[in-house]
Amino acid sequence: MPALNESDFADPTSRRMALGLERNPSKFLWLDPKGNQTLALQNGGMINPVRFDLHPGETIYRFGTQADGPQRVMGGGWWVQRRELDHLIRFSEVHGVALSRAVRVLCCVPPEWGSALDLLIAARPQGVLATYRGLANSAVGMQEGTRGAVDRTRTDIAARNDISAWRLNQLYIPGLYKPGAAQQWLSFEGKWPVTGPGWIYTR
Repeated sequence: MPALNESDFADPTSRRMALGLERNPSKFLWLDPKGNQTLALQNGGMINPVRFDLHPGETIYRFGTQADGPQRVMGGGWWVQRRELDHLIRFSEVHGVALSRAVRVLCCVPPEWGSALDLLIAARPQGVLATYRGLANSAVGMQEGTRGAVDRTRTDIAARNDISAWRLNQLYIPGLYKPGAAQQWLSFEGKWPVTGPGWIYTR
């Protein structure tokens, strides 16, 4: 039986999203002096994502921004399973950091990407959902302030998959960004605020 999002998963763009590949051609890296070949830069995403089917009844979790509201957060593509959520909670407790900080470090989510990570939601698939599953890849976030480069922020988060306690698989669900898809494919289960500082900057 095909997944609810089978056609979205089959779209080559979905794998590019899972890999964290740049989609704007103006930002591609030129390989050929004549401009005949280009390479999309990779920033964040997963390392070697593979197909993983979610089945009805399994609860999955996603971090987002309280100001967006749970329904909007539910429409995002990046999720974790219960085992990974427990891993994040354990990491925050062992290292004495906020849960949002644990998410930034283990899932490689720079604050410049816009999510406050102060909301956790839970949902269940209403049918089989095809996902990409893989380990986080290193990410860089950059943002210019009101004074341009003078107050530009940059956050580099290196994936430490060489350390078992820092290794964490994520899920990317293609198609959830489409209007109404999350409400059709997922059953909302609950929401919880996430407290504590999770904003890390390096210049």
